Amino acid sequence: MVLEEILIIRGPIDAPEVVRAFSEAGMPARITQTVALEGLVSAKGKIRDIKALLKEENARIEELAEEFRTEEGIEETGIEEDEEETGAGRLHDNPGLNVVERIAEVIAEFMEMHKPGDVIPADGFKEWILQPVEAAPEEELAEAVPPDAVSSVLCKFLVFTSLEENDLIKIEDEGVVVLGHMDPEDIILTLPGVIVEDIHPDALKEHDIQIEMTVTAVPEHRLEFGPEAVLGADLEGIDELIDGLEIDEDEYMMFRQDVSLKQIVTTRTLEILEERGTLTPAEVAEALGSSAVADTEEGWSIVLNLTPEFVKGLLTDLKKIGLVRKKSGGFRAV
Repeated sequence: MVLEEILIIRGPIDAPEVVRAFSEAGMPARITQTVALEGLVSAKGKIRDIKALLKEENARIEELAEEFRTEEGIEETGIEEDEEETGAGRLHDNPGLNVVERIAEVIAEFMEMHKPGDVIPADGFKEWILQPVEAAPEEELAEAVPPDAVSSVLCKFLVFTSLEENDLIKIEDEGVVVLGHMDPEDIILTLPGVIVEDIHPDALKEHDIQIEMTVTAVPEHRLEFGPEAVLGADLEGIDELIDGLEIDEDEYMMFRQDVSLKQIVTTRTLEILEERGTLTPAEVAEALGSSAVADTEEGWSIVLNLTPEFVKGLLTDLKKIGLVRKKSGGFRAV
């Protein structure tokens, strides 16, 4: 059915609460649960090898930038003198490298603070995780790694997982036990794959960096809305409720847009049928395309360029819910 809509929510949710919230906003839904597979890509290698790879990538990008400036005859780089001294603002600056270097520093600091055999109480370790860590400025990392990657907590978490994966610490009932030390540069580090996603596979292989994908089973909930729910939806009401539900914002915004557009198309279709009487799907499609939906006060308009096949499906759905009826070879408003 053309007017049906589906919202997919991945991950664990309170299904009854979600359904109840949509129902209160005028959108009763039928919910079904399935399981989807989700792949998380990561890059894995020794810290020294990752740093060497990223430094090499810096040099490559710097060389390309210099070639571009030479070919275009560009003399000014647009970088202030103080930025050149600090390295900030350079085209080739790799924020991923800043993250890796800071992780190595924090690991070294941890080993200096705790000797093999030390037992760190759980509360003390949690406090250490939550202590601020000086990291690369967020704006430097925004284009290369997820925004959370610059947070001190995540930096500490990456340190924690690295120490555990390299058998340097162990979690026991009494707390975290320090099992040993090693050169931070030799520690194998696992990072989000986005940090190396633009680097050629040959370069990754040369530096012994492995790309891994972890596949996990994730609960997937499908909320199915019928035509009445779509046309009767109070979108502003749903907007107010959505913040309290665990729904991905991007998924919801696409769903919201689809519902809104279907409401606009339906409203204009019914107006045309009321104005002109019985029309075939092709005639309705032509009428929709020849008149835009506009708001002169707001200064916007929407052109409805729809196929007769889509319009036929729309009219069929409207007939099923009693808003139009079929007469001869056409449809008319009830």
